[in-house]
Amino acid sequence: MILNLLGGIKWYGLPSLWADTSPGFAIIWQIRFPRMIAAVLVGAMLAVAGQILQTVSRNPIADPSLHGINSGANLALIIGTIVGLPFTIYWRFGLAIIGALITFIFVMALSMGRGGMNPTRLILSGTVFSGFLNGIAYGFSILTHSSQRFRNFLVGGFSGTTLPQIGLLMGIFLLVLLFIFWLRQDITMLALDEKISQSLGNQLVVTRIFAVCVVVLATAISVAIGGNIAFIGLGIPHLVRFFDHRDFQHTFIENMLLGGAFLSFCDFLSKTLTAPYELPLGACSAALGGLFLIWYVRKDRRVAFS
Repeated sequence: MILNLLGGIKWYGLPSLWADTSPGFAIIWQIRFPRMIAAVLVGAMLAVAGQILQTVSRNPIADPSLHGINSGANLALIIGTIVGLPFTIYWRFGLAIIGALITFIFVMALSMGRGGMNPTRLILSGTVFSGFLNGIAYGFSILTHSSQRFRNFLVGGFSGTTLPQIGLLMGIFLLVLLFIFWLRQDITMLALDEKISQSLGNQLVVTRIFAVCVVVLATAISVAIGGNIAFIGLGIPHLVRFFDHRDFQHTFIENMLLGGAFLSFCDFLSKTLTAPYELPLGACSAALGGLFLIWYVRKDRRVAFS
């Protein structure tokens, strides 16, 4: 996180963090600090949203981006902006919630079969629908000649993040954290067989509804602030699980901490590797995450065949 504050188009030394006479003091605290906080909070919420989906669906490759939730929120933001709705963070958050919720309901409906929800169909329908929505979003941005304006939405990024936006982001983060602490035991029991979970007093429908609300809230504010950022919700829970095999209620804090640190590091790379030009944040997170998943899958295969 310190690297994220000091690094960018121009690097500043550590004294710039506290020396108000330094030329970098204002840049660090007015521009880079909100951006760093946004990266940490968004990374934390996307990571825990992915962990919740994986626990609730008992599917290890569940993720807001693979379920189309990110893409639905992203498309709603772009359409709302094109039709002339205000571009304030509150409107963006509201549009993102609507888009994320509609998309999630639609994907869930597609995944339902005679025996209930089919995990394979859920991933396939979510992936296909996510690609479809992303295609529409890119098409709208090209047809309206606004690709540059929607750059952060389409490829992810925190440039231009302001302190008022951080205020809303922090409020939603605390609300999400409150819900998770309240539901942590019930969400953990959802990983068990449904009959066992019910026998332990878990109200399955209520828990799932609240869990979905947490995922939609976390994803919507993340997209409204940072755009379409993939992998975090898929890869971070696997990385935590690699080192800590305990259940949800004992590892969700670890997921949030690692997700925040990972996305902050990706943001640092995106603005320093090709300075003064900035790489798409979504590409950085997907590239780093993809390398880890390739290694993880290969290692898992070696263990399986040994």
